[in-house]
Amino acid sequence: MADEGEEAAGLKMLAEKTLQSPIDPRHMTYCPTMDLLALATTDGQVHVFRTNGQRVFGVPKRETTGDIADLVWKPDGQSLAVAYHSSIFLVSAHTGKIMYEKDGLTSSKSPICCIGWGSNFTTTPNTQKAVPIFEDRTTLNDFIASANESKDSHHVPNLPVELAFIDVAGTLPKLSSLPMGGSRGDVFGSRLSLDSLFKQLSTDSAGTSEVLMVGHEDGTIHLSMSEDFSIGTFNLRNAASSLSGSTPVLHCSHPLSTTHALLVSTNTGEAEELQLVPLDLRLISSAGRYLSLLASKATELHNLLRYVDQNREHIFAEINATQDLPSRFMRNIDEILSERSDSTWIQAAYHLVVTGHCYPEVKEWLVDEVGERGHKRWDKVATAGYESIRRLTFESLLPALDRLSVLVSRLRGLSRFQDSDFLLGLSTLDLDNIIDSINCLQLQSHGLLKCAISEARQFSAFSTWLRHEIEKQATDPTSASAQEVAEKDVVFDYSSILEYIQGAMTASQMLTFWGSHSESRPQWDLKAEGGVLFELYKNQMKDEANGSPPQRRLPGLDGLIRHLHDQCGSLFDRISDTQRRNVQIGAPIYLGAGTSACVDMKMVTEGPENRRAQSATCQSILPWPPREEKHMVCSWVARAEDTALTRGTVRIFRVSLVVDNGVSSSIGVQFARIPTPAGAVRDVKFVDDELLMLAFVGQGGVSYLLKIEFRLREGFTSSLVYQEGHLIRQPRVAEGDGRMSAEPGGIDLRKEEDVAARIVHTFPADASIRNNAEQQLLQAAEVDFSGYVSTLAHELANEQAQPHIRSAAGIALKNSFSARDYSRLRELQLRWRERVGADVKTTVKGLALGTLASKDSRAGQSAAQFVASIAAIEIPRNEWPELMPALVANVGEGEDHLKQASLVTIGYICESDDAELRDSLVQHSNAILTAVVQGARKEETNVEVRLSAIRALTDSLEFVRTNFENEGERNYIMQVICEATQSGDSRIESGAYACLNRIMGLYYDKMRFYMEKALFGLTILGMKNPEEDVSKLAVEFWCSVCEEELAIEDDNALTQQEGGTELRPYFNFARVAAREVIPVLLDLLAEQDEDAADEDYNTSRAAYQCLQLFAQTVGADIVQAVLGFVERNLRHEDWHWREAAVSAFGAIMEGPPEQMLEPLVRQALPVLIQMMEDNAVQVQDAAAYTLGRVCENVTDAIDPQTHLPPLVRSLFTGLSNNPKMASSCCWALMNLADRFAGEPGASVNPLSAQFPDSVTHILRVTESPDGDAQLRMAAYEVLNTFVTNAANDSLPIVAKLSDIILQRLENTVPMQQQIVSVDDRNTLEEIQTSLASALLAIIQRLEREIKPQADRIMHVLLQVLNSVGAKSSVPDTVFATVGALANALEEDFAKYMDSFASFQYKALGNQEEPALCAMAVGLVSDITRSLGEASLPYCDAYMNYLLQILSGTSNGHQLRPAILQSFGDMAQAIGPHFEKYLSVVAQVLNQSSTMTLTDGAMELFDYFISLREGIADAWDGAIVAMKQGKADSLRPYVDSIIKFVHSVAQEPNRSESLMRGATGIIGDLAGAFPGGEYGEAFRSDWMIQLVRDVRTSPDYSARTKETAKWAREQMKRQGAGGQGSQMS
Repeated sequence: MADEGEEAAGLKMLAEKTLQSPIDPRHMTYCPTMDLLALATTDGQVHVFRTNGQRVFGVPKRETTGDIADLVWKPDGQSLAVAYHSSIFLVSAHTGKIMYEKDGLTSSKSPICCIGWGSNFTTTPNTQKAVPIFEDRTTLNDFIASANESKDSHHVPNLPVELAFIDVAGTLPKLSSLPMGGSRGDVFGSRLSLDSLFKQLSTDSAGTSEVLMVGHEDGTIHLSMSEDFSIGTFNLRNAASSLSGSTPVLHCSHPLSTTHALLVSTNTGEAEELQLVPLDLRLISSAGRYLSLLASKATELHNLLRYVDQNREHIFAEINATQDLPSRFMRNIDEILSERSDSTWIQAAYHLVVTGHCYPEVKEWLVDEVGERGHKRWDKVATAGYESIRRLTFESLLPALDRLSVLVSRLRGLSRFQDSDFLLGLSTLDLDNIIDSINCLQLQSHGLLKCAISEARQFSAFSTWLRHEIEKQATDPTSASAQEVAEKDVVFDYSSILEYIQGAMTASQMLTFWGSHSESRPQWDLKAEGGVLFELYKNQMKDEANGSPPQRRLPGLDGLIRHLHDQCGSLFDRISDTQRRNVQIGAPIYLGAGTSACVDMKMVTEGPENRRAQSATCQSILPWPPREEKHMVCSWVARAEDTALTRGTVRIFRVSLVVDNGVSSSIGVQFARIPTPAGAVRDVKFVDDELLMLAFVGQGGVSYLLKIEFRLREGFTSSLVYQEGHLIRQPRVAEGDGRMSAEPGGIDLRKEEDVAARIVHTFPADASIRNNAEQQLLQAAEVDFSGYVSTLAHELANEQAQPHIRSAAGIALKNSFSARDYSRLRELQLRWRERVGADVKTTVKGLALGTLASKDSRAGQSAAQFVASIAAIEIPRNEWPELMPALVANVGEGEDHLKQASLVTIGYICESDDAELRDSLVQHSNAILTAVVQGARKEETNVEVRLSAIRALTDSLEFVRTNFENEGERNYIMQVICEATQSGDSRIESGAYACLNRIMGLYYDKMRFYMEKALFGLTILGMKNPEEDVSKLAVEFWCSVCEEELAIEDDNALTQQEGGTELRPYFNFARVAAREVIPVLLDLLAEQDEDAADEDYNTSRAAYQCLQLFAQTVGADIVQAVLGFVERNLRHEDWHWREAAVSAFGAIMEGPPEQMLEPLVRQALPVLIQMMEDNAVQVQDAAAYTLGRVCENVTDAIDPQTHLPPLVRSLFTGLSNNPKMASSCCWALMNLADRFAGEPGASVNPLSAQFPDSVTHILRVTESPDGDAQLRMAAYEVLNTFVTNAANDSLPIVAKLSDIILQRLENTVPMQQQIVSVDDRNTLEEIQTSLASALLAIIQRLEREIKPQADRIMHVLLQVLNSVGAKSSVPDTVFATVGALANALEEDFAKYMDSFASFQYKALGNQEEPALCAMAVGLVSDITRSLGEASLPYCDAYMNYLLQILSGTSNGHQLRPAILQSFGDMAQAIGPHFEKYLSVVAQVLNQSSTMTLTDGAMELFDYFISLREGIADAWDGAIVAMKQGKADSLRPYVDSIIKFVHSVAQEPNRSESLMRGATGIIGDLAGAFPGGEYGEAFRSDWMIQLVRDVRTSPDYSARTKETAKWAREQMKRQGAGGQGSQMS
């Protein structure tokens, strides 16, 4: 104990959280692999938090489960077991969803009292042989690390075993998520849930079994493995007479021992006694590593059965849905027809289809009851239902059955080739029967799928006919409309229509697959049936196909699934029975009388010297020597003797067991007492293999935490690490009264990385395994890079190695030279140059080149990437001169696979972004061109070689400029490429057109001859090619032509403006070809894919883009051709052509003169607005987008009085009608708002009249939280634009709007507690983000007028920040809104800072979320600028956080410019008070100033400019702050400031903001020292020239020029004061 007054250092507060209900201290557990804490509250809720206090997920209380009994994490930390009195829930740590729900695990009706989860190595003998001598203090983590290293370094693989653990299922596609709302919950409803349920068994985890023990108050325990593989139930009270009346309390185990330990409490009636009961799990050693495989596959089998069963429910529900609505419609017409004409709807419909005659009753029903609205409902329900059935069957059920087949086949392999009946409980016959049932299910599922597709086709035909009939019957026969309907050229598939009417409309064939015919025959005897079940089903289907009645009616899908469940249930029971026989309850060991309320237990390892009757907290000892059959297991138990508020005692026990062939026996018990200070012991916990922690409350109610080292030879030592109220700096040692000798110290294992053996783990699905392997490889590379590269190169070249290992070796080699960050890339390249010897380099490069000849294409591909990585280093330095000749020789003389690999290598080399490499490749252009052209010739017979050559040629075009200057060589290259466009292989043809695109961009000035002779005709043919990839790239060729000619026009105009005479050649290719190309483009517009997603780029969209570019290039010449196309197709009956016509009109809105377009647009606007009501949503979308183009480019054609009202109405109608149109309507409306906003601050604008209705419409669209998310987000974007552009007369409406938005945002806060899924969370975050952004727009528009709402705004924003979870995007928008409010309120914002600052600090310290951290950095500037000197109390914290970010490795580089700008804003805000920060800020600025932009880092250009701007802002802010009486503080930094400005003056890469900042520094610095002491600097030529350049530049704004003029005046005054003369 520490003396009073001693100060301390102890525990750091990580987070503090206040919950609604008190925490139950008995149920708190920390995740072993992640920083997660699970705890239960007294109201039955379970919460999981991160160590920073963020809530990850929760498990709500179930009404039927009772109170929480226990919580325990799985040893790998992937799931949490929550035990209630009658059931257990296993919850995924990644999704928070319940993966398994276990009710009634045992026949016991007694409540659950405890659970335990242990992990065991199933290959203990082999593991022990590989592990060196362990001493006393070897921890479990030490062992695992050493065992893994030993395994990697020395373990000889057992080929049959390794083959048994190859998981073929890992190559199958992932299962699709199922719709939410099934009767079994939504455990299969998300990708995360599926991934957590169907994890691939890795090779490492295959040697580990995890045992879950569930204990009941009546002494019953239940054991299971891998979450859902049951071993069996055992009753402790029947094992020994001394255990009568016992109840399990704790469980512990050790990975190396098959014996687990249970601590049980026995109530004798007089006192409570504690006993330790060994639990011998011999099944672990007998089944070995196959046990983990069996348990994993049995669990996966059970999960797949659940998945199939839930799939069955969804399919059946969809079948019913397709029948329900039609049956209701038909029920009504059947009643009417039966009353009036004694017929049915089927007969009437058949009659109507065949004869065209419609009964009056049917006409009345079609027109009045069904009508257009009813038909749409019918069509929507049936079409969606059939599609859902197809998707569920094809994408979910059949893949699941495939997985089932693979899985059961794997179990069958175990049963056939292992002694599995005895060891595992598998029966080959049972598994054959299960496979047979799965085959039947697959057969039935394919039949169901075929039937669903057929009925969907029939219904589509029927629906088209029905719609036509409704329209026909509803039209007056004497009207013109009837004539139009009659003349419509509609083709009906009468065969399908009649098939649907006779069949699926009333009795779907899908129901025959569904109805279970097993009611009369609940059991099937396959022997009695005379064959295998699959054969019976095949025969039945043949009978049905031939039209003959089947000999027997077999069960449908649901009956088969139930049968499969029964078969698998029998299999599970057989396995459990086998494993249960290998579980034995050992003799109990008495530990004395005492309470079980405050007790803990632990297993650790000890060395051979302790094989005497000595032991430790549940501790397993390796056999000694390692090959002995016996080993010793020891258990430590710590128990508080009493908890009264008097001096208490903790008793610690050590139980030693010897385990012989899986059977344990006790060899002794030792104990000792540990005295504690006067007080009540609240808890005892073993922290690790050496430390025991005691929590107690001393006299006066002060809480303490005591640390005890319990395994020292000299006895126990204890130290106080926490005392409530203050920390302890110098703890003292307290001796215990008992002694247990143990060997001191630990071991230091030397780790030798075997790189080749680790690369196999770099690509499994299990992220933890993959990340661990990658880290080991990185560590190996750091320790011995030369050996690392050499080893991997040999593995890559090893023809005997497995293909995936060779591929992984190549990828690891390539990654050793790859980095996105430029500076990191140079570091990696320098490592090759300096840390690898010449001999090793030669060997490695030779191995890499040799691997190109491998017949294993994957290895060749990896070698190509590796060769390219080395080439990027050595070619610029001429250190690998033989590379290019070798590659050329390979292409000329090698076999096909060597040719292809060499060409791929050339392509990789040429596509590099490394500037040094690209410059040096010019000297190798002859070699590159020789190789690629040789491979690309039409004489090359291998398609793959030719394709690789074409691709390599495209990548190399930039480096062969010298060759292109030679007419002969250029002609040959162009001939080869043009021939490739006609190769007949679509991949080669598309590659050739891509090559032509690149050539047009690089060598436009050389293309005139080839355009006239070949390219014009070839590209026209290419655009008409039926292969989309070919036609799309042929269209893109003309895109390249237009883009290049537009760029040439701009360049030439700029040259002429500057007085230059050297103009680029301009051939008008686009204008000359327009007459032929534009009609093809217009036709291609009609090749839309109605199923294409918005981001898909197809031929139609390429044609639209090309048409836009032609309009910009040829201007007025395009108008007549497009108008003719529009007039011909605007009323076309096919929506594809209507949509093409509307799109074509929109495409020419930029390019032709506005005076030409304006009358056309005025004439077209009413038509376009009418097209917004077209029957096809694609046409509506195109009309909306075209209106957006009009609003963007030809606004003057829109009359505010005539056009604006109907235009706004139509766009809002489109916005709310269909989510597909949301983005187009939104874009058009925002363009409208921007164009008609008028001058800023205008009292009225053309939108004023539309503003109230527009806001009302948007609020109606966004009102429902269950609406379409895309539509809602688009509507809020429109609202923000309208608010931003609102005139002053609309501000009262904006103010009222703030009430509505605030109310909606307030309503979202309690919704946070109702989240049950990831989708719910995403929806809520989207709503909150949209509302916060709307609030942001309102604040920015109202500015100071928002003040009356400020309290309410900050209150709800703080509520939102307090409720959102980690990784949420909502705080970004909330912070932006807070920044806007601070700017609006200025100094009045100060009253909110105390409440808000903690959230901003948290964001500044959260470097795991760069976007949020960046927003918080920007908010520093907003707040300090707004508050001025009132921000001073927060500046210390701001400065600390900003400096921490700069010193960090994750975001410091990215956020540096913004942080420097914040320094400047802070300085100007607090003025002279900034002096205390000046020195550290100056140091940061000087360091940042040293960065230069080299030729090889042009990708950093924008960053470099923004960094310079940040430095300028920071220095200028500091100067302005110090001018106010603290100018002398600047003197040490004046030289650095002037040096920085000088570097800006010399920098060719300048921005206006940077130049304004530099001249501002000059002026402020001159003003800060008016005495002239720095006059020499201000008279320097470079500074005068810099200010003159800025002052006279035509490119800079008036603000920047005024800054330069002011700086010049300050320089003159400074110079006059210093020298007595005025500078001119």
